[in-house]
Amino acid sequence: MKSNLVLKAIKERRSILNFKDQGLSKEEIDTVLEAGRWAPSFANLQPWRFLVIRDENKKEQLYDDVGEVTFFRKGLLDAPAIIAIAVNQDEDTDHYIEAGAVATQNMSLAAHSIGLSSYWIGIFDIAEKRNSAEERVKDTLELSDNFRVIALLPLGKSDKQEHGERKGLDEITRHI
Repeated sequence: MKSNLVLKAIKERRSILNFKDQGLSKEEIDTVLEAGRWAPSFANLQPWRFLVIRDENKKEQLYDDVGEVTFFRKGLLDAPAIIAIAVNQDEDTDHYIEAGAVATQNMSLAAHSIGLSSYWIGIFDIAEKRNSAEERVKDTLELSDNFRVIALLPLGKSDKQEHGERKGLDEITRHI
């Protein structure tokens, strides 16, 4: 297969839960945010908002907020920055979930491409239960009711290398 930098980043990116005690530069954060900004969205509505969280108290609160959603939350405390991906469901009533998901994926890949590590904590609660992790995160981040939180993306530097396997194309593809 011909060499492709995007495919290389996709294949090499892994969810990393542990981060070095090392800060991130504005340029690194802006690169990741820029990747989210350029994600595709229905009719180019761009309903997302990105919240960069560095405040230790907010990170501790987010750690508490997502306890029922994931056991893999330690990185929220260790990451030098967390990006919350929120979408305005009033700006795009039909495709806001996809818009937020693809922006999160773009940011995760961009982070990997510049030597950062991340992992995706899915927060979106399709049932919109009272006192859900998403509702608690919205309260912590002081988001209005028209916003939904798709994911939290802890970012940092790690010296850990992860490897993964995937099913073969012949197992998951059908040509018609």
